[in-house]
Amino acid sequence: MRLNDSAMALLLALGAGSCSSGTFTDDVEQDAAVAGDASAGDAAGSGDASLADAGQLDANVAPDARDASIPDAGQLDANVAPDARDASLADAGQLDANVAPDARDASIPDATADSSVAPDSGATSPTIGGCPIFPSDHIFNTPINGLPLHPSSAQFMATVGNYRIHLDLGQSENMAAPDTYYGIPYNVVHGNTFPWASVSYTSSDTANMTWDPTDESDCAVSSLHTFVSPCVKSAAPAPVLPIPQSVLVEGGIFPDVPSQSYGDHHILLVDADTCRLWEIYHAYTGSGSTWNIFGSASFDLRSNALRPAGWTSADAAGFPIVPLLLRADEASSGTIKHALRFTISSSSIRIAYTWPARHLTTNGSMSTSLPPMGQLFRLKASYVIPSTYSTQSKAILTALKTYGMYLSDGGSNMYIQGEPSANWSDSVFTEVQSVASSQFEAVDLLPIQQRAGFSVDSGAVPPP
Repeated sequence: MRLNDSAMALLLALGAGSCSSGTFTDDVEQDAAVAGDASAGDAAGSGDASLADAGQLDANVAPDARDASIPDAGQLDANVAPDARDASLADAGQLDANVAPDARDASIPDATADSSVAPDSGATSPTIGGCPIFPSDHIFNTPINGLPLHPSSAQFMATVGNYRIHLDLGQSENMAAPDTYYGIPYNVVHGNTFPWASVSYTSSDTANMTWDPTDESDCAVSSLHTFVSPCVKSAAPAPVLPIPQSVLVEGGIFPDVPSQSYGDHHILLVDADTCRLWEIYHAYTGSGSTWNIFGSASFDLRSNALRPAGWTSADAAGFPIVPLLLRADEASSGTIKHALRFTISSSSIRIAYTWPARHLTTNGSMSTSLPPMGQLFRLKASYVIPSTYSTQSKAILTALKTYGMYLSDGGSNMYIQGEPSANWSDSVFTEVQSVASSQFEAVDLLPIQQRAGFSVDSGAVPPP
């Protein structure tokens, strides 16, 4: 989500709030989720189109006021007392302010209490284009079904509310038909074989934003594709990204519409030549061969390094999207060996983030009954996956038990994102979307954070 609530109110007042590719009316989609709508997703980007971004406060707030309210990577309102600030967001591995240390310690006696939760020494990472999707010991690739229940799980689930899973993906692969092109596609490219596209960090429908996305963006420069971070103008006067001529874009490409209000419009690129992931949001074709974008993030797929603390990405949590995306080929194989991503209403997300997330948003409140950005949830062990379910459905539900799903952005409640693919079966929608939110629980990652060798700046899971 790349726009804030005030900007959205302005857009709605201008008539930009209709439900379309890249835009949505939150209440409409939430009603559909409650009703168990079994259709193949809603408008493209529906799980990704509601949230304020990258720490963005109202565009009308003066720069000094913005700096006062978001002083650093632990951005919180300036009026919050220091003790409350430290308790709710002490660092990137923040704990919940209302959980007394003794209560947490009682439920997790020591760092060895989760000895069953360890990277599989014989495990291999998921792959795309011959590249590992992070090392096998990355938290996204680590089973978490042996970790304890989060002390605030009941409060978090009460905040989420009574919904059923909604698969934010579809069976159409036709970008020219946005009404049925649901999901977030990804591209595998060979960056050494074509000239990279010029990009401009601008967008007509975000012109009122005072936040500069280049401060937290990554890009490349010159024909050598030299990596630059942050992609500020002084370091990258002519930024380029590996966008091929024929590229899959969330929501499709419409040359006659240069920009759609309030839509993420992601481009996800796996460069198979360097095993580097590039993720772009609010991307639209501009003049000539230049793309107009509003932010970009890059990840070394062979590394466990996280984004710098406080930085956004193409996701509000500072996560990469591809490693958490549902893919039809994996589901069809019967085994998904990584976590997934999902959204809830942006107003239901606490103004805080927790490891492995790196970024917060400001649409919610400081209430500790709200889950922080990046909170991990899983399907309860007590949920019995019906034996009659399809291979794809069983794979998805098993992954939700074993690896869980991370709160990655604001949007519609209990929306799990995946790619658009003709290979999704009809049954996967009715089967997976029958599972209620009451079957989920929040997971406590504190035992991993207590292990020797743990780093808040890394996604690596140290051995017990």
